[in-house]
Amino acid sequence: MNRSKKIIAASVLTVGLGAGAIISTPQVMKASSNVVLASVDWVTSQLNPMKSKMTELESKIASQQQEINNLKAQVSNPGTTPPPVVTPPVTGDLPSAVYAKGTVNIHSGATKDYKVVATKASGSSLKVIDSHTSGTGIWYRVELSSTLKGWVFSGDVSVEKPANAEKTVTTFGDVNLRKGATTSYASLQVIPKGTSLKYISSFTNAAGEVWHNVQTSAGIKGWVIGTLSEVK
Repeated sequence: MNRSKKIIAASVLTVGLGAGAIISTPQVMKASSNVVLASVDWVTSQLNPMKSKMTELESKIASQQQEINNLKAQVSNPGTTPPPVVTPPVTGDLPSAVYAKGTVNIHSGATKDYKVVATKASGSSLKVIDSHTSGTGIWYRVELSSTLKGWVFSGDVSVEKPANAEKTVTTFGDVNLRKGATTSYASLQVIPKGTSLKYISSFTNAAGEVWHNVQTSAGIKGWVIGTLSEVK
């Protein structure tokens, strides 16, 4: 009787699964899981480098878009001063100073469309603190004083110090050009902040004040007080 029950149960199991059915075992299921996990790890290893490249590409696109927006602003608003250029810190070889090849203008931004904040005489030394590459070439950001900075085109300056470079005097603020080395002398004219003047000599008066004898680009000679100017 027991043998008959076993035969009937085996027959029912065979019919229920169908001919050729395969019964999965724990060993087969574990092998399949390992294959799936290995596949997931491989896909992840391929995606990670792609994510890094996408992030780098997005950063470059954002930088280019900023430059495009600045150019659009200049075109749509001719005659107006465009907003200052914001540039990331520059790494690599950056000269500590550049020297004016001739009389050069220092601009508020890295194109000649920006306003002129100062003018430097030929041979003037300019301290470089940053650089920017635009469509016209390389521009150097220079420090004229602790409160005044600007941009000069690389084609207008040299990284090599001229052998016969003349000293200059740079003004820190609006300063009177006087006939003599005290405030009691008459003012010939007011020299704007950031102006570069030809240096002639220096003098300390009886009050202990240091004055510099200078010459303007128009050839006018006079004296400026040392507290508002610096010899370079």
